[in-house]
Amino acid sequence: MRFFAVLLLFLPTLLFSQRPTKKTAVQAAPTIEKRALEIADVHRWRKIENQRITSNGQWVAYLLTPTTEGDNLLCLWNASTAQTDTFHRAAEPRFSYDGAYLVFKIKPPLDTLKAQRRRKVKEDDLPKDSLGVYTLATRTLEKLADVRSYALPEKWSGWLACQLEAAKEEKPKKETKETAAPDSTKTSKPAPEEKPKNVKKEDAKDNGSRLLLRELATGRTDTVPFVREYRFAKRGPALVLHSSGRDSAFTAGVYRFDCGQRTLRPLFLAPKSKFAQLALDDWGRQAAFLADTDTTKARVRPWQLHYWSESQLAPRLLADTGSAFLPRRPEPWGISEHARPEFSEDGSKLYFGIAPPIPLPDTTLLPEEIVQVEVWAWTQNRVYTEQAKRLDADKKRSYPVVCHLDKNTFVALGSPDVPDWRFQPQHDANLALGISEEPYAHRRQWEGEVPRDVYAVNVNTGEKRLIVNGLRCSPSLSPSANFVLWWSDPDTAWFAWDARRAQTARLTDNRSVRFFNEESDTPDYPNAYGSAGWLNNDAALLLYDRYDLWKTDPAGGTPPQRLTRGRETRTTYRYIRLDPEEYAIAPDARLLLHHVNDETKAQGYAWLDLKTAVLTPWLSGDYAYTRSPVKAEKSDALLFTRNNYHTFPDLHYTAPNYGGGSQISRANPQQAEYRWGSIERVRWTALSGEKLEGLLVKPDNFDPKKQYPMVVNFYEKLSDDLHVHRSPDVHRSTINYTMYASRGYLVFAPDIPYRTGYPGESAYNAVMSGVTALLDKGFVAPKRIAMQGHSWGGYQAAYIVTRTNLFVCAEAGAPVANMTSAYGGIRWETGLVRQFQYEHQQSRIGGTLWDYPMRYLENSPLFSLDKVQTPLLILHNDKDGAVPWYQGIELFTGLRRLDKPVWMLNYNDEPHWPVKLQNRIDFQTRMQQFFDHYLLGTPMPSWMKRGVSPMEKGIRQGLETGGQ
Repeated sequence: MRFFAVLLLFLPTLLFSQRPTKKTAVQAAPTIEKRALEIADVHRWRKIENQRITSNGQWVAYLLTPTTEGDNLLCLWNASTAQTDTFHRAAEPRFSYDGAYLVFKIKPPLDTLKAQRRRKVKEDDLPKDSLGVYTLATRTLEKLADVRSYALPEKWSGWLACQLEAAKEEKPKKETKETAAPDSTKTSKPAPEEKPKNVKKEDAKDNGSRLLLRELATGRTDTVPFVREYRFAKRGPALVLHSSGRDSAFTAGVYRFDCGQRTLRPLFLAPKSKFAQLALDDWGRQAAFLADTDTTKARVRPWQLHYWSESQLAPRLLADTGSAFLPRRPEPWGISEHARPEFSEDGSKLYFGIAPPIPLPDTTLLPEEIVQVEVWAWTQNRVYTEQAKRLDADKKRSYPVVCHLDKNTFVALGSPDVPDWRFQPQHDANLALGISEEPYAHRRQWEGEVPRDVYAVNVNTGEKRLIVNGLRCSPSLSPSANFVLWWSDPDTAWFAWDARRAQTARLTDNRSVRFFNEESDTPDYPNAYGSAGWLNNDAALLLYDRYDLWKTDPAGGTPPQRLTRGRETRTTYRYIRLDPEEYAIAPDARLLLHHVNDETKAQGYAWLDLKTAVLTPWLSGDYAYTRSPVKAEKSDALLFTRNNYHTFPDLHYTAPNYGGGSQISRANPQQAEYRWGSIERVRWTALSGEKLEGLLVKPDNFDPKKQYPMVVNFYEKLSDDLHVHRSPDVHRSTINYTMYASRGYLVFAPDIPYRTGYPGESAYNAVMSGVTALLDKGFVAPKRIAMQGHSWGGYQAAYIVTRTNLFVCAEAGAPVANMTSAYGGIRWETGLVRQFQYEHQQSRIGGTLWDYPMRYLENSPLFSLDKVQTPLLILHNDKDGAVPWYQGIELFTGLRRLDKPVWMLNYNDEPHWPVKLQNRIDFQTRMQQFFDHYLLGTPMPSWMKRGVSPMEKGIRQGLETGGQ
């Protein structure tokens, strides 16, 4: 058993059994000589994901997922016994609300899927997911085969809904119950539903499939055929579903299942009809849904909104295309099929969407008769590319209407002039926010962030009151809807509008303390530090400055009161919301705060008693503590992680009095087999006299009397990541510090402060002064220094090699080479023009191309390529949606024309960086070969010697060394 446990830890890709197995103590391995990390070792590492804890804190579940690819391992930890059971190939784990069951999907073995795909097995015939239902009290595992999806009630217990894959022609198999014993993989397959006649096989998914409704305590199961959509009520024992009813024995329609009575009640039956967007109120006592009962082939579908409640026998038609509240001009509007109805928390209101008709193509035209032309007009609010990116969303855009159910009255709220809306989470207030940036949308091209008009809207009457006019701000509604809060960018201050008095108050003035980002170095208004939330009944607001929390009067009557004392020690405190459904904070609450010290980068937790203003330290140290711990809903049990360069962020559990906690996971014990290195913070003085800092990663057994090769990696400021753990990975854009240190490299990451108008020079000053300071220490090999950066870091790398020959080689990923052409380029992932980046954001030029033409020229590497002596590797993919691909091409072709050593990697159809696993592995392999050749003297690989021709692409990669 000990040998088998070791295999479970070290060979996760071989774990295929579905039985839980109890872990036993693993004997200490004999001392072995540690070895260097290689790319081939990355597959051994696992991440922790999907952490779950039962409401009573008794059980914890989490997934160990491979860093690259492989089968997951679900771990189930018992707080009473401190023992862990494991389930192989699991996904999507969830506990029932009462903590009695653990439910999860079971994936087919990855190697089995790959083997069948290599044999060209059809997608429909590949193995499907199963579902595991594990009873925690008895350690009994029950399985269902061919599962498409499942759901558990969010705030009540006892039932499971499980939708199966579309039916196949096969013999039924009985379901099975099993106890947790090893070496069994039996899985039950429910009987296939009867296929309706005259239904094509490929339409099976459109017709829906069987839904199993299972009472967990008894195992009794009800089956509903041809279900397309289903939803549990949040708090009450009810479920609503829609069946296409594709046979004579079951009629198409919407049904409500009463879990308490085990009855399936038809709410609306209509053969040959379509249904969509099912909704229940929190307690399952009201339902709403959309129906299309029109049997004609009308191209504009006449969707109807239907409503049901326990007080009526049948649903009633609430709204349709003839409703009086619908706009009629310029064309009649209709009920939107893309907006799900939503009940207010108190059940008094129902919100739904309406929409204008969209243009329809002329179906009488042949393809060759249709003109396909883009018309770009300067008069349009948004540039054509942005409109194209928004096209799908615009086709599905809807505008809110509220129905007051007790009066059966409707108030249309939204319109194309006021398209964006904010409601309080409960949706039961009589005030909402309407927001529009439409009058200012054309300015996004050069400003990025644009002003907004903000309206306070009475949801009873639809009356709109303009409270903010043309201001850059992000408004929000207080939990009780008494105030509208916003940060004004031009004023660098917080404001609140009192809905009861219709008055606006300025809450902060920055005189005694600055509530704006003190470190902002972009040519734009600084951002706010944010808000921690509201106290009950909107009595007060908690705001942040750089370090502290401030209790603020939203009416502006009293000055803000500081609750923490972080500025004196340069310690930043931030509130952690342990209850994800918390609307407001109790005035006597005990708040968990995360803190980080600017000087040491040490992090931790502290407790703040709002009633007494006493701050009590809890945990701290030279670690990065998670800012999103998970708390049990009905107990003090808490899950958190802490990590640093050497320590993986394993899970820690603490209860009930929040002691130091105990580690309950051990995801990557194999780390002990490898050389890992160390990290430290370094400081130096720039040529300007400014004090700078950065990170330095050193190999194991570092000897200051020796000289080491060094890779310099940067972006903007990275020193705050001193205590971040870096597991081996095939990253999409940057080197892995741990892997390079393990192989004998130094890695240096300098922070870069910027001066508006001179981003390239700023990077040069910071990087070169930092490298020079390290060279003075004597342990850096002066002729074996390389540089690597991606995106903004790639631009800086490309700029720096035009200014110095210090680096023996460099890699620049997705770099801007020519700011004059990039300025007017398009960010294809959003369709936005890039001008705002240069005038106000990261590129930091601070004005237009016509205001500062020399700044654009001087900061562009392209115009100084004749000075480059450094071999350069470029990564730039042809589907880059952030930096135009042609920027990389300009850099490559310029250096090639000048007969400079340069290579460019383009992973076809990949975005700003390689995303596919095989491409990430390939990129990291080539980059490592590139650096190893120039810094370690390894042979040049074939792809560097002669490239890879189009005829060889995908066949011969050229990774071998010594080739011709």
